[in-house]
Formats: sequence, C-alpha cells, structure tokens
Amino acid sequence: MRRTAPLALAGALALTAIALTGCENTVDLRGFAATPGSVEKLEVGAQSREDVVRLIGSPSAVATFNPNIWYYISETQEYWAYTKPRITSQKVIQVTFNESGRIEAIKNYDLKDAQDIQMVQRITPTSGKELTILEQVLGNVGRFTGPKQTSNPGAPTGGGGI
Repeated sequence: MRRTAPLALAGALALTAIALTGCENTVDLRGFAATPGSVEKLEVGAQSREDVVRLIGSPSAVATFNPNIWYYISETQEYWAYTKPRITSQKVIQVTFNESGRIEAIKNYDLKDAQDIQMVQRITPTSGKELTILEQVLGNVGRFTGPKQTSNPGAPTGGGGI
C-alpha cells in the first residue's frame, strides 16, 4: 500500500504537466518573412523587378488583371489549445511597377485595413435525380453479371504429358 501513494502522485503530476503543456498559447507566423531591413531598401523609381526579387524574394501573389502589381503577404495567428486560430497581425506590402519595369509605388496595409467579405450563398442546380441512401445501396442489385467467356481461357489443365 505504501508504494501506490508515490506512484499515484507521480501519475497525477505527469497528467498535470501534459495538460498544462497542451494549453500553451501557440503563435504561427505565415507567409512572407523578409530579412530585417530588406524592405526599407526598396526605392521608388530606382529598382527593377529583378532587383525586388533579389532583395526581398518573389511575391506572395500577383494581381489578376495587372501583372505590374505584386503583393507580399504575411500574418500572425494565435490559438490556445483547441480553440479556433485568431489573426493577431497581418501585413501586406503592395509593390506597383510602371511600364518600364521600375517601382512606381509601395503601399503598406495592416489588419485594420482588412475587410470581411461575405461569400455568395447561391447553389448551382445539378441535373439528374437525387437518390436516397436506400436507393443508392440497392440501386445496383442485379445489374451486374459475371464475366462472359467467348474463347479458350488458357492452356489445357488436363494432366498427361511425357
């Protein structure tokens, strides 16, 4: 009996340690991560696209209808245990190039500039019939037959030989 008390105490301490480490706040850094001071080296009118790629890397995204606009996107998410991640900071750098390929403008956006976008709730109708679970399960019963043999399936299996 005396040995069970220390084991029970050790087990309780181990469970407490596991529970506390699972409840630690987790921080995830996602997206573009520039080296310190590299973004500050960008100058309007001075650098080309190749210079920008060399200094800070390739963009996270390029504008759909204007390939002269590049976006560098980064965000920080935090969550605790099993809660839904929460965006705590977001930074978007927009680099616009002129027709000759030189930097025309540099804009910075934060989380306060972000906007919530409502998704369209329309549903595209599909043709055909919607089947119930029972129709799906029993629908193919009796539709399949075994393979049909029209010729000799292979070498003769009768014994006899030399």
